[in-house]
Amino acid sequence: MKTTFTSALIAAFTGLFLLNSLSTYGQESEFTPTNDNTTLTMAFYKTDTVLVVVPNACTLNETDKNDIENYVFWVKGENKPAFNYKTESELTAKDRGKHILLYGSYNCFQQKEFLNIPVKKLANGFRFRNRTYDQDLDAFFYVNNKANRMYICKNSDKTRHELFSIGVSVYPLHIFRGDEIVLTGVYL
Repeated sequence: MKTTFTSALIAAFTGLFLLNSLSTYGQESEFTPTNDNTTLTMAFYKTDTVLVVVPNACTLNETDKNDIENYVFWVKGENKPAFNYKTESELTAKDRGKHILLYGSYNCFQQKEFLNIPVKKLANGFRFRNRTYDQDLDAFFYVNNKANRMYICKNSDKTRHELFSIGVSVYPLHIFRGDEIVLTGVYL
């Protein structure tokens, strides 16, 4: 009996330690607790149509489209939005008011309005804070505070975004390196 209680106590403290480690990984001075940000991803999908925009230099294949449209598990009775696809140059003024999911190689996007996020575009990758992500398997996921722009971007259109294999937590920013999440959180 005493051994079982001791084992349970050790397991509980180990679990709490691991949870604490996960929630503090990647935190810096501008990090804020999750509060209302937990609903940003789902708020993004609460619309009748999601406009998926890719850079002019990128093409979507059927696997990409399948991943995008089936990323969220839709419960029976929930309204799944329609997904429309356009290249960056096909956007109209009317499109700007829609929920836009930017997908593909971030360094190929040209319109400045899409580049005004905490992740900065580089010639061969992207930068967050003072760290450069320029490997083919580097990628990120980001939802803005208004929940009307979502970024599922990677450095190479020849690789599958790890978001679809790993998933993400409630935080609006995740940076992937290969099959690992190397940074996650809420950054202002």
